[in-house]
Amino acid sequence: MESIIVHTKNAMELTAVKAMLKEMNIEFEKFHMRNNFHNKKVVEKIKSQKPASARPSKPKGL
Repeated sequence: MESIIVHTKNAMELTAVKAMLKEMNIEFEKFHMRNNFHNKKVVEKIKSQKPASARPSKPKGL
C-alpha cells in the first residue's frame, strides 16, 4: 500500500490527525524528528573522525 508523511504545524493538528486515523481504524507509526539538527551534527562529527589505528593497543599497567 502507499505511505504518506504528514507535517503538522502544531499539537492541535497532530491530535486531530491521530484521532481521525484511530476513528477510521488506520494503522500509523510515530516518528519523532526532535533534535534533527543536533543529530546531523553528531553524524558529521563521527564521519569526520580519523579511523582507529590498525595495530592493537597494549594493556596498561603491565
